[in-house]
Amino acid sequence: MSNLVITRGNPAVSHCAFTFDDGPMRIPVDAWLDALEQGGAYGTFFLTGEWFDRFPAKAREMIARGHELTTHTYHHRRMADVTKAVFFEELKLAELAYQEATGRPVPTFMRFPYASYREENLEWLREWSYLVIEGEDTVDWSGPPSGQLVERVIPKLDHGSILMFHANEIAKETPQAVKSLVHHTHAKGLDMVTVSELLHADGIRAGERSWQVRFKPTLQNSFHSEQWKRVDGEDELRKLAADSLEWGNPKAPTGTGAYSKWLQVLSMQVQSDGETRFVARSFADQHWAYVRASVRGGVLVLEDFATKEAHADALTYILQWAAHEASTLGCEWVTSTQDMRRIHKLCEQLGIEAEIVLQESSG
Repeated sequence: MSNLVITRGNPAVSHCAFTFDDGPMRIPVDAWLDALEQGGAYGTFFLTGEWFDRFPAKAREMIARGHELTTHTYHHRRMADVTKAVFFEELKLAELAYQEATGRPVPTFMRFPYASYREENLEWLREWSYLVIEGEDTVDWSGPPSGQLVERVIPKLDHGSILMFHANEIAKETPQAVKSLVHHTHAKGLDMVTVSELLHADGIRAGERSWQVRFKPTLQNSFHSEQWKRVDGEDELRKLAADSLEWGNPKAPTGTGAYSKWLQVLSMQVQSDGETRFVARSFADQHWAYVRASVRGGVLVLEDFATKEAHADALTYILQWAAHEASTLGCEWVTSTQDMRRIHKLCEQLGIEAEIVLQESSG
């Protein structure tokens, strides 16, 4: 794509995009979500990696509610001022935070904090097939009253317009303004769509990037093979479902019927081919972890896992099981797209060769 910087969508289409930068760290983001949803609108949120790391459950909830999330660097740096090494470190850290929070590949479009970038930065972005999304600056970063913000934005509401708002502690009046602006947008006959939809209407398809951690199956003397058993039989499955539902696993359902739903999810893990393993770690008459793994091209892939204990050290037992299983199978690597940074650090501490590498890229 020759033009990396997108400032508006197709002017021939009656739609526009409401976008929001940063992600509030000290107050909830819900006011912004409610302001949009009360008018049947969805927003695109350019969020920092720090925000994703702090609020992973909220990130998943926002996506489930129909909003679009993407990145805004990790530390909200002025990217025009950083070296190339720091530039790509900021992007990579933000991508890892996004992927670990949402469980999804990262969209390859972003926004620079403060609109701070130079031509050289754009050349660097080409290496990762990124697009930069800019648009109409609403100046809500200065914290204007909602009425003033509405008056300023109404003339900017047009076919293909991209409105740049903020979701942070300074832009506290923005949600109230958005409530009014949503109605004005409807009155102008414009649909409020995500940035991806806006790009698609202009014949542009943004790609995705996905990372994985991989480590060598180095055997550990502390591995207790007797604690790990295949999940086999209805009784064992029911006990695992009941135990693991109490772990606070973000993938597990909550509320009415949670146990039945979770049992169904775990039952699907068991119903797999011979290349898949579904095992649980048990002792003291309790389950402490489970792992679902499959073999692909000589690699043991950790598809899903969870632990009773939330701290990172609980992962060492999963790493030990995976190393033992991979060695038995003659696999060269063990890979995971879950908890990548924690696994990488634990492997480093355990003296296991490991690296975080790009899994796939599309433009």
